[in-house]
Amino acid sequence: MSLKDDEMLMLYNYDYLLNRAIEKLPRRRDTKAYDIPQLEIEYEGEHTVVKNLNLVSERLRRDPRVVMRFLLKELGAPGALRPDNNMVIYKRISEKSVQDLYARFLENYVKCSTCKSYDTELVREGKKWYIRCLACGAITYVRPV
Repeated sequence: MSLKDDEMLMLYNYDYLLNRAIEKLPRRRDTKAYDIPQLEIEYEGEHTVVKNLNLVSERLRRDPRVVMRFLLKELGAPGALRPDNNMVIYKRISEKSVQDLYARFLENYVKCSTCKSYDTELVREGKKWYIRCLACGAITYVRPV
């Protein structure tokens, strides 16, 4: 056997190919559900204020405006993002209603439908939106927010 034959065997060795494939996989960070903070809700008169929207959206790797748009659209209420990144809803909404909608946002726009990881990113390509899982690499198309 010549040196070329040994190199060819090395190239097609199962263990070598398997290790090479594993090295190319994205590193799994394992974001668990308990790493995701709940929304902190406060009331200012007839307004509902989400105090930690900036922290939540940072942990979820989502734009705060996307989270806000989903919540306001589902609540059917007007609202805005303040300069300090607190979200104000111009209506008094029960904390349970807001938390339930937040849980639905997590399920539909954050959680990977394949491996159930929360380590994802929301990507927008033109009119199409999809979730790309950073743990398993799966892509799931979702309705635009």
